[in-house]
Amino acid sequence: MGALFFLAFAYFAVGQATNLRSKAQTAADASALAAARQNRDEVKTAFLNALDSGDDSLLGRLLSDAGTDDIAACQAARTYAGDNHATVQQCDRAGSGVGYTVSVITDDTVGSSVIDGTDSKQATAAATAVVEPRCSLGSDATDGHTIRFSCDGGPLTIDPTATGFTLDLSDFYSVHLTK
Repeated sequence: MGALFFLAFAYFAVGQATNLRSKAQTAADASALAAARQNRDEVKTAFLNALDSGDDSLLGRLLSDAGTDDIAACQAARTYAGDNHATVQQCDRAGSGVGYTVSVITDDTVGSSVIDGTDSKQATAAATAVVEPRCSLGSDATDGHTIRFSCDGGPLTIDPTATGFTLDLSDFYSVHLTK
C-alpha cells in the first residue's frame, strides 16, 4: 500500500514539473513575440513618413527590414516574461536578423514532493519569433496619393491622405513563432 502512495505522489511531482515546463514555454513564446512585435512597431513613424512622401525606395527597405532597437525589443520581452512569472535569461537577434530568440527561467519552482530536489527546481524554455514582410512594392506602385502593394492576401491599395486613414502594420508584416 505504501508503494502505491509513493507512486501516486511521484506521478503528482511529474505533473507539477510538466505544468511548470508548460508555463516556462508560454513565457518564452510570449516574450519572443513581444520582442519581435516591438521590433516591427519601431518602424511605424518611418513607414508613415515614407507613405506620406511617396518614397518607394524607403518603403521597399522598410518592408525588407524591421527596426533595430534591440534594447526596446528585449525590454518588451522582459515585461512579458515578468507578466508570466518568469525572468529573461537571454534575448538575442534571431539568426535571420529580423526577430528574436528569448530564453527564460520560471520564477516558481516545482515545489516539494517525494522526489528530492524538486523544491528548488525551476523550468527553462526558449522561443524564437520573427518579423516577415507580407507585402512588396511593384513597379508603378505610386499613383498620386495612392500606393499599391502586393501582399500575401492579395493586392492592397492605400491612400495615406484619406480621411480616417490609420496605419496597421499587421497588414504589412507577419510576427510569428518559428518552429
